[in-house]
Parts: sequence; structure tokens; C-alpha cells
Amino acid sequence: MDKEKIIQETENFMKKNIPKSRITKEGSSEIYFRHVLGVKKYALHLAELYNADKFIVTIAALLHDVGADAGKYHAEESAKISRKFLSRFDIPENIKEKIIRCIEKHSIGSNTETIEEQIVQDADGIIFIEDTFKFFFDEQKQKFPHEEAKKLSIKKIKEMMNKIKTEEGIRLAKNFFSVSLSYLESTF
Repeated sequence: MDKEKIIQETENFMKKNIPKSRITKEGSSEIYFRHVLGVKKYALHLAELYNADKFIVTIAALLHDVGADAGKYHAEESAKISRKFLSRFDIPENIKEKIIRCIEKHSIGSNTETIEEQIVQDADGIIFIEDTFKFFFDEQKQKFPHEEAKKLSIKKIKEMMNKIKTEEGIRLAKNFFSVSLSYLESTF
């Protein structure tokens, strides 16, 4: 199994399969790429600290939102798409299943069972609090009055903070938490 080749092909797949819901009204997918690559960055950082499987968290990070168009059930859809995509590689079945479980468990409210699952969940929360919340806020402003959009965005940031469980994940997220809340509070 050539892990580097699989990672590269997974990154290419992610770039070619951008969910429509993750493209801005201006037609940009930059925010989506920043989010996914941010999840990968933080997942690798946490995997290093917690001796987790870097291959599993990397592939899961790259694919975790590929089914984002399914909305609330995007984790399940992302897992389904990922299972089909990963079937083309000679990856041991137990490794594929661990990747799929990380994708299924990355959303708010999911109970994780392995360190890899928690790392992907934490990494998703960290990058949301650091950066992706701005895209979420912009989406909410298109649907709701400004104050309601702000309240929903603050609620989502707090929910993301609460899903982060590793000590290092909490430390990293706290660095961004007050900045993101201040950003939202200062909008008019």
C-alpha cells in the first residue's frame, strides 16, 4: 500500500468533488479548501501528539465533508461517498473501516470511540472556530436578519468548542474562541 500515493489521489478527489453547498455565492471554493486542509493540518498535529494513525486521520480529514450537500446528514453521506472512493485502493479492510468511522463521527453530537475519531472531530471544530465560522456567518446572513445570523453563528462556535475533547485540541481552540466571538460581536 503506497500511502503517499493514496493521500495524493484523495486530495485530488477532494478538489474535484467540491460540494455545491461549500462554494460561495461568488463561485469560490477557497473557503472549503482552507477548511478541509485546516482539518488535515490540525489532525496531523494532534495525531503526532497522541500517537494516532496519521494515515487514517489524513484520509478522513480530506474526505470528511465530501458529502456536505446532504446538510444535517452530511457525515453519513460523506462516509458513503468515501467508502466507494476508497474501494479503488488496496487498503486493508480494517483501516478503511477506521477511516469511515472517523468521517461518520466528525459531527457535533457524535460519540467517538477511538483517538483517531476524536482527533478528526477536534480538528474539524478547531478550524471552524479559527476560520470557517466566517463562511457559516455569511451563509446565515443570506437566510436570516443580521442579529439572528450572529446568534446562530455564536451558538455554532460554542457547539464546536464543546465537541473538542483532547487537551491539545481544547488548548488550540481556546486560542481562537474569544477572537471569533469578538469578531461576530463587532459586526453590525
